[in-house]
Amino acid sequence: MVSSFTNRDSCVFYGCSPRPKPFRRLRNSFPNSRHWLLKPFVLCAALAVLVGGAKAADMPVGGGTDFVPMAPAGSIWAGPYLGFEAGGSQTVTEVKAGGQKKDYSRFDAAFGVFGGYNWEVSRVILGVEGAATYIGDTKKGQHPVLGTIETGSKWSVTAKTRVGLPINNFMPYVSLGVAATDHSLKANGRTESSVGLGAVLGAGVEVAMHDNWRLRADYTLTGIADTKDTFAGTQAKRTAGNHRLMLGISRAF
Repeated sequence: MVSSFTNRDSCVFYGCSPRPKPFRRLRNSFPNSRHWLLKPFVLCAALAVLVGGAKAADMPVGGGTDFVPMAPAGSIWAGPYLGFEAGGSQTVTEVKAGGQKKDYSRFDAAFGVFGGYNWEVSRVILGVEGAATYIGDTKKGQHPVLGTIETGSKWSVTAKTRVGLPINNFMPYVSLGVAATDHSLKANGRTESSVGLGAVLGAGVEVAMHDNWRLRADYTLTGIADTKDTFAGTQAKRTAGNHRLMLGISRAF
């Protein structure tokens, strides 16, 4: 499903409070970044509550003798893993030209593969992870100066570190890394494309299941582009970012 937001719509959805000056380069990559950072983390917290409730429902009631304690955290979290994920992705691009700026937003289904390696250090899990993700398509719209434009991102390749605090077979974690993401802007019959390096922030919850299978909910915020191009003598600046909430399944080896 594709959704678009006009400037008036974005005021209703995000709120019309003045934007603070962005920090270079991370916050400069996210239009309306304060609101981006808040709502998806609320979703992650809700997912954590749901997963925790499912765990509690599986525990025995009363003083039954058939309960088998979970294995130590290191035996189920350490080592390599490989998985697949799918979910929702939103890319927002702010295009500024001739003193006029406008945001273009597109929501898409997203999917990709990921893999990594975890180490147990005391009671903390440290890991590295790589991922390749399809994050959507381009968005068409009208700009007050450039006229008809088309802009957006289609893929992102991510490398990040993770820090998790396991509680038996349940592990909340945070992540930090860098992503290479494509981005393009088409205007006046000309297309400018780039692959930018941006910071990645994330958080999630993961559950270790039977036979080395794991389920997780993962939120990622990615800086994409902060570049300037010229179209028919008019300089245009594009600033873009992406955030996505993905559900994944993986297998440890």
